[in-house]
Amino acid sequence: MDLSSQPYRVLNCHPKDINRVAFHRSYPLFASSSDDCTAYVFHGMVYSDLNQNPLIVPLEILRGHASENGRGVMDCKFHPRQPWLFTAGADSVIKLYCH
Repeated sequence: MDLSSQPYRVLNCHPKDINRVAFHRSYPLFASSSDDCTAYVFHGMVYSDLNQNPLIVPLEILRGHASENGRGVMDCKFHPRQPWLFTAGADSVIKLYCH
């Protein structure tokens, strides 16, 4: 396998620090959480044919946490079997997003 030293794609979604990137075990999903009080959910697919480019599609921007001392969504984690995302904020709140 010949990997390039250049990134395939750069995602400039969050205007503030990114605290976590989480990948789902079973679904082609990944998410990022940030101090901008949002979590982004993406569909990401890597094909077995290495000549075919990976697919990355933004699906959702999740808002709902409040900023505390400049900190926002500190962590995100997918449920092991369902396409559900848990977020933990600096506002001391855990949220579950199911859809």
